[in-house]
Amino acid sequence: MPQRWLRPPYRLSILACLAAAALAALHASHAAGPMQPAGTPSPLMLACAVLLGALALLLWRQRRLALRLQALEQLRAEAEQARLAGEQHKARAQERLRIGRDIHDDLGQHLLTLKIDLAMLQTSTHDAAPLLARQLDMMARNIDLSIAALRCVIHDLRPPALDAGLQAACDGLLADFKRTTGIDCSCDYRLDAAAGSAHGPLLYHVLQEALANIARHARATHVQLSLQQAGATLACRISDDGVGLSGSPPRLGCGLSGMHERVAAAGGSLHIESRSGAGTTLRLSLPLAACEEAPLLHD
Repeated sequence: MPQRWLRPPYRLSILACLAAAALAALHASHAAGPMQPAGTPSPLMLACAVLLGALALLLWRQRRLALRLQALEQLRAEAEQARLAGEQHKARAQERLRIGRDIHDDLGQHLLTLKIDLAMLQTSTHDAAPLLARQLDMMARNIDLSIAALRCVIHDLRPPALDAGLQAACDGLLADFKRTTGIDCSCDYRLDAAAGSAHGPLLYHVLQEALANIARHARATHVQLSLQQAGATLACRISDDGVGLSGSPPRLGCGLSGMHERVAAAGGSLHIESRSGAGTTLRLSLPLAACEEAPLLHD
C-alpha cells in the first residue's frame, strides 16, 4: 500500500489543475499589462506557489490516510490471527478431552476386566502350581503398571483437578508442593472463570513443570504464583527466591523446552528471567478470545 498511496487518477487531476491554473495565471498576467512595481511577484508565481502549497497539503493528507489504512489492516489481521489461534486451541482441548474419555472407557475397562480375571485365576491356582502363581503375579504387576501408565496419559490430556476450576487446581498443586518440600507459597488470582478455562490444561502443566524444577534445583524458600487477566491477554508469573539458573542465557531442560513449544502453539509467549543467586521468574502470556474489531480511523 505505501507504493500506491496516490493513485493515477488523482495524479492526472492534480496535473490538470496545475496546467489550468498556470494558463489562467498567464492570461491574467497579459491582461494586466507588462508594467508591475519593482519587487512585486508576478501573478503566475503567486498562483504556482499557492498551487504547490495545495498540492503538498493534498499529498500529505493522502499519505497520512494511507498509513492509517495500513495500520487498520494490520490490526484487523492480528485480531483475525488471534481469533483463529483461539479456535484452534479450543478445538485441540476438546479433542484431547474426547480422546481421554475414549481411552478411559475403552482401554481402561479392558485392562480392569483383565485384572479381575487374572485375580480370579491367581486365587484358583495359588496352591496348585507355585511356578504358575509366580508368573501370574508378574502378569498382575505388568497390568498394574499399564493401568498406571494409562492414567498418566489421561491425566496429561485433561488433568482431573481442572474439573473444579483452574484456581482450585493451582491451589491443590501449591498445597501438595508445600507439604512435600516445606517451601512457602503465595498466590494472586485476578481472572474470571472463562479466562481460566480457556488455557486451563496448559497453565496447569506449566505450573507443574515449574514447581518440579523448583523442588529439584532452586533451593528456594518462597514461591509466588500470579494469574491475571488484562483485556484479551492472560498473564501468568511464577517466581522463586532460589539460586537461579546457571548459564547465560540460562540452560533449559526438556520440560521447559517442551513448554515453549506448547505455549507457542497456543499463540502465546514464555520468557524466563534468572540471575545466579537471585531466583528465577517465569512469565507466560496467552491470548484470550479475539478482541472486537478496531474502530475505523478518521482523519
